[in-house]
Amino acid sequence: MNEIYEATYPEVIGKDQFSVELLDIDKFIKRNNVKEITNPTFFGYNGLPTPDGLLSNEIFGITQADRAGIFGYIDLVEYFIDPSCYKALLRLDKKFNEIVHGTNFFTINDNGELVEDYENGKTGIKWLKQNFGKIKLKRTDSRKRDMKIKYIQHNFESGKMFINKYLVIPPYYRDVNTGSRHEGVGQINTLYVHLITAATSLRENNNYGLSMADNTCGRIQDTLKAIYDYFCGNKNDIISDPGTGMSGKFGILKRANLSKTTDYSCRLVISAPELKVETIDDLMVDLDHSGVPLAAVATDFYPFVLYHMRRFFEREYLGVYEDDCYDSNGELIHVYLKNAMYVYNDDELNKQLNRYLYSPNDRFRPVEAPIDYEKSGIPDDDEHRIYMAFKGTPTTKPEDYGDYPEAVIHRPLTWTDIIFMASVEASQDKCVSITRYPYDSYTNTIYTKVTVLSTQETEPLYINEKFYKFYPKIRLKDINQPTETLFRDTLTMSNLYLKGMGGDYDGDTVNCKGSYFKETNEEQLEYLNSKANYINIGCENVRVSSNEAVQSIYNLTKVLYGDDKKLTSPQF
Repeated sequence: MNEIYEATYPEVIGKDQFSVELLDIDKFIKRNNVKEITNPTFFGYNGLPTPDGLLSNEIFGITQADRAGIFGYIDLVEYFIDPSCYKALLRLDKKFNEIVHGTNFFTINDNGELVEDYENGKTGIKWLKQNFGKIKLKRTDSRKRDMKIKYIQHNFESGKMFINKYLVIPPYYRDVNTGSRHEGVGQINTLYVHLITAATSLRENNNYGLSMADNTCGRIQDTLKAIYDYFCGNKNDIISDPGTGMSGKFGILKRANLSKTTDYSCRLVISAPELKVETIDDLMVDLDHSGVPLAAVATDFYPFVLYHMRRFFEREYLGVYEDDCYDSNGELIHVYLKNAMYVYNDDELNKQLNRYLYSPNDRFRPVEAPIDYEKSGIPDDDEHRIYMAFKGTPTTKPEDYGDYPEAVIHRPLTWTDIIFMASVEASQDKCVSITRYPYDSYTNTIYTKVTVLSTQETEPLYINEKFYKFYPKIRLKDINQPTETLFRDTLTMSNLYLKGMGGDYDGDTVNCKGSYFKETNEEQLEYLNSKANYINIGCENVRVSSNEAVQSIYNLTKVLYGDDKKLTSPQF
């Protein structure tokens, strides 16, 4: 852990404008009230993090901000060499490795050189710390060697070279994987566990006067070096899953932050919008609207969708005790109802919404009506299920409506109907923020309104006196049939946004999340209509369509005669 600052002292200006110093760990612990970690066990018998362990809620807090900003520390019992200084020492002389592990004995001659001496020599980190000031590191013409010697001498003189405590990074950047059958703790957590275990062993050795202290000290020093190499991306045989440093495609920041998704958000592939329409008013996507899949909208606005699902049942059944429903044979029958709000409570709606999101092949399930089977004279078994009736009315003339000329489409109500209507209600006055990574400019994020994408085929419908221009097209023959290929699962947005985001239609993904607060949506709508949305910091228009426009003009002026392709002159 290094402390980096910009030098401002007069004697430094003009020489080294930028300086790197080792962090004073004792001062950092005192100023930030950092707490000690003593338990190598992650979870207790109750399944919760141990209070003094590496994932402790007591030490690191429970909020994301706390667990991303609170450090811990491990008491090393004895003094050890800071890993950055230790790596530099090993580059200068391999004898330091033998001293640290206690595998060879040395004395220091009058010239400050380490000399092997099996009879009168000493070894170990404790002896090295006491006598390091007598050692004179040999200089050569190498500039790199000279810089390493200066670095070691500076940190030794400042008292930062030898440490007896080591910081533990916040758990936000080293979370365990609890999604599989066995918890995966990750390489960095494993190294911290080794450090705690070895330090505990060293303390016991000291208490009982055992003679294996040098071996244990060598293990601790190697673990400190491995932790340093994990973060700096250097090779180390101890690391089974080599770290790649703080930056890079697979670096700590990338894996710990960009790989995470916030609550109520999703990652989607972007695709070109559908332009096969009669008029511009029939487009589902424009500069103000992006087409977001139904499941993604339900995820982004989850609490609001649940609220409007509950409102749907309240409108349908609050104070209603009889209704016309469909039986399992598709026949319309009159039934008596029981308390619908008791049957479709918040827990049941939450269960059904989650089932819909995670079962893409079963989305045309009919909604069972909350009927009183005994009063209705119907057996209460799987063969006599009763379903709510769909009450949508097409806007076209009945005689032009294909196979179903009736004014009302006769079929059971499905969960797709309820969730679609709830998602439209939940998102109609809200915006989504769409971000493409890597994030190198503010134009990588756009803010638009939402058009809910459902099935591949849609139709205009009136339901409960509300008009839906792009309602999912579902017929009686579709009920309980596989639906995995029937829905749109990619995000579509205006082609004009591609250049500013640095994206294209070759599998690029974006993060999409909803905006909940009124003030946030008002601010995003204001930005959507501002000049900043169209012009970047270099005063260039970033909302342009180049390749798409050229391709469209080419297609408009192309006419095919058999196998020959000829261009015609435009007509005015």
